[in-house]
Amino acid sequence: MSNTALVYSKRYMMHDAGKSHPESPGRLTETVRYLQGTGLMDRLRVVEPKTASIDDLARVHSIEHIERIRDCSETGGCRINADTYISEHTFETALLAAGGVLTAGDLVVNKSFDNAFAMVRPPGHHARYDKAAGFCYFNNVAIAVRFLQHKYNLERIMIFDWDTHAADGTMSIFWNDPSVLNISIHQDPNTLYPGTGFMEQVGEGEGEGYTVNIPVAAGSQDQDYRYIIENFVKPLARSYKPQVIIISAGMDSHKKDLISQIALTEKGYSEMTRAFMELADGLCDGRIFLELEGGYNLKALGKSSFEILKSLLGEPGGYVIDGALVPHNKELVDALREKFSSYHNL
Repeated sequence: MSNTALVYSKRYMMHDAGKSHPESPGRLTETVRYLQGTGLMDRLRVVEPKTASIDDLARVHSIEHIERIRDCSETGGCRINADTYISEHTFETALLAAGGVLTAGDLVVNKSFDNAFAMVRPPGHHARYDKAAGFCYFNNVAIAVRFLQHKYNLERIMIFDWDTHAADGTMSIFWNDPSVLNISIHQDPNTLYPGTGFMEQVGEGEGEGYTVNIPVAAGSQDQDYRYIIENFVKPLARSYKPQVIIISAGMDSHKKDLISQIALTEKGYSEMTRAFMELADGLCDGRIFLELEGGYNLKALGKSSFEILKSLLGEPGGYVIDGALVPHNKELVDALREKFSSYHNL
């Protein structure tokens, strides 16, 4: 059984954007309750996260942006836009969320643990250099990447984001950077927020070819994602040879999550986790960790997190994706391979 860290704190419940807001404290309280009910918590090592420092944030965000979030929070809160609110505890909680992902990365890269899941909130992948959006204030995964590069001199890090929304904030931060292979698979942005994340968006300058957007049709299922991973993502990763793999795990792509029209199941998340663990074993000495992004159906989030953690522990999931890996995504995979073969050895 793997030595798996669950990075989590009750302090993640401090941030509250209001009773009707989908990004609620209940996302984690209900997930923890489910994990405790299954007995899985007893097989994990729960690690209290560090709090990210201003210096950690400043490797990714402008000082002006950091100060805006802090000042708004310290003065009682405000609204940034139609769906992103700041409460009196948002700044403190957001620092802890960034610190949680940073902590998970540190534990895995220094080999204290075989793998880790940073179960944090608020999420981060829509946050840009100087802008908060989409329930996100600071870009947690980007902050962890810059921390790991700074501490361990890593030259190649791979991010795979399976949240149903394109990781537009993460994309903008690493747009010119070949030291990060940033892959986002998401619902067609013509039909879903944030309206960007098209295949043609591949980065610029030295980073051209290292931003990879995989827009999939509404209704896509587990076997669709696995077909794309097996036939495009894995060859791309083997060409890039990352030194650590980070999964931005947004479970709003679950079929019971009404925020989108993607139809994944907890089976799919389990199988994808196993697929990337196998990839990490072959490429980067098993160094892999996950960090929570979206996921707003509380029951689906709890069950999906349970299956992911079972996979990280190496416990049998008993799952096989129903049916063959469907070839109706062949046209999409062929287009992706054609576009990125000029940048990578595919």
